[in-house]
Amino acid sequence: MAQTRRGTTAKQRGTKPGPSRGAPQRQRRGGTSIPPARSEQHPTLPLLRTSERSTLKKCEWLWDRTYNDLLKPQTDMPALRFGSLCHVALAGWYIPGIKRGVHPAKTFIKAYDAEIARNEEIFGFRVGDDEKWENARDLGKAMMLNYVEEYGQDSDWKVIATEMPFRTLVYHPPCTCKSSDFCVCGHRGKEGEPWFWYVGIVDGVWQNRTSKDIWIPDHKSTAGIGDRKMAYLQVDDQAGSYWSWGVDFLREQGILGPKQQLAGMLYNFLRKAMPDERPSKIVNGKRMYLNMDGSVSKKQPSPYFLRQPIWRDEFDRAEAKHRAMVDYRRIELFRSGELEMTKNPGMFTCPTCPMRDGCELHETGNNWEEFLRQTTKTWEPYAEHEVYDGR
Repeated sequence: MAQTRRGTTAKQRGTKPGPSRGAPQRQRRGGTSIPPARSEQHPTLPLLRTSERSTLKKCEWLWDRTYNDLLKPQTDMPALRFGSLCHVALAGWYIPGIKRGVHPAKTFIKAYDAEIARNEEIFGFRVGDDEKWENARDLGKAMMLNYVEEYGQDSDWKVIATEMPFRTLVYHPPCTCKSSDFCVCGHRGKEGEPWFWYVGIVDGVWQNRTSKDIWIPDHKSTAGIGDRKMAYLQVDDQAGSYWSWGVDFLREQGILGPKQQLAGMLYNFLRKAMPDERPSKIVNGKRMYLNMDGSVSKKQPSPYFLRQPIWRDEFDRAEAKHRAMVDYRRIELFRSGELEMTKNPGMFTCPTCPMRDGCELHETGNNWEEFLRQTTKTWEPYAEHEVYDGR
């Protein structure tokens, strides 16, 4: 395969560019995990989900490889695999109703063993202050046992839905930017015409049995819990998609009534850490670990769990929808060649990038395409229950 010039687009380098959304060859991207809409009248429209938007914002070159060339690493990064296993475990626990299902520790072990059978690769993490390496199977089991010990049967909550795939039709909005060169509001399509489907998976819908408030939980396994980890939650695109298009779908399906309001998002953080083995007791509603003599120790571990409510309203919903439309308009312009793609190198993007080695070869004019051909595999982003780099 011939070497390519640095900084060139797919069209310029003579390779096959990413096909346009909605073209016949792209229809295989539709996944069976997404349920049909109540009135499936537009089966050829393109799909969009938060993971694709997030990848585009992280780096356009990475997005081109991932969502146009349909490439991903041979094995997903450990954090993504572990997060998926945690979602599977919690989905089996929070079944609809007021009773809980299979213990999440049991489900986690079963899902992990199936993952190892598929990939034949044991993986783990460095956790704790001493960064001790823990096998992901042992870590996940311990986390789930600790989780149930912390929250018990969660009897305060009624589960309305869990791991709910959604599919919502998005229509062209009216043009408000009055620009013929670069329209971010989509006026190149006729106002009111179907544009694309927004798809995703809502972690759940929970109702507090006392207050009757309804929340959308968002389960997140994380290396640490603190203010820095929560600074973005009010404007989180992933939660915004649940809060906007996801809520529309829930109402369309009759899971929520047309006038039934939600309180907001409930972020359910689980820290990736082995539990403290010391005895404990609840003091003023908080678990405290004890010394050998039964007194409360002055040395307490960092929080293992946190449920952080973020109240949202209708204005939030409108903003989240508008931002999704702006992102999709940019995707259209990139795919049509009207905007040239670039890279977003930096200390927050490159170190964890799954395409970094190929990118460096591209940057130096070497045979990056052959390298990626040997080190990646093709995938179907819209046919996966869990999607790469987000849901």
